[in-house]
Amino acid sequence: MGAAIVALAACSPTLNWRTVQVQGAPLQALLPCDAQTATRPVELGLGTVQMTMQGCDADYATYAISHFLVRQPERAAETLSYWQAAVLGQLNPAPQGEPAQSARPLHAAGDGAFRPAGALNLPQSLRTTFEGVGPQGWKLTGHAVWFASLEPEGVRVYHAVIYADKPRPQAADTFFAGLKLQ
Repeated sequence: MGAAIVALAACSPTLNWRTVQVQGAPLQALLPCDAQTATRPVELGLGTVQMTMQGCDADYATYAISHFLVRQPERAAETLSYWQAAVLGQLNPAPQGEPAQSARPLHAAGDGAFRPAGALNLPQSLRTTFEGVGPQGWKLTGHAVWFASLEPEGVRVYHAVIYADKPRPQAADTFFAGLKLQ
């Protein structure tokens, strides 16, 4: 019953939620708009990975899911930690010559451990809400999750995020509850 109330609260004329298969991964997601997908090499400091990103914009927010394969399962926790630091670290650019500041955590309801059914039980699998400044210099609020799952070729690591002009807790609850490993 509680899940139905959350889903109804997140509905609006601008958010048309639909189930999609995440390209290149055994993951289904709920997205509120038609998603575009791209795969490209990304340098994460732990090496270059082939990251697939799927996302869309709706109601002044960006919804995105990214993932890539780590061939050494023992590096899953390290990879999630590094990815979290990289995402949060890019959200408060500093003036030339000064160190950048990380995004500010907001400690919202629902933040903490995040492990969809079938995900690895890692301390780095988490949900967080934060505030920062994006690349265009605009203040933004983010709701994000990171998690990993075992596959025959290694471990697939995932990151799902909403970047918006203001907090979107109901949309975040719907978006993250819709992440289903297959």
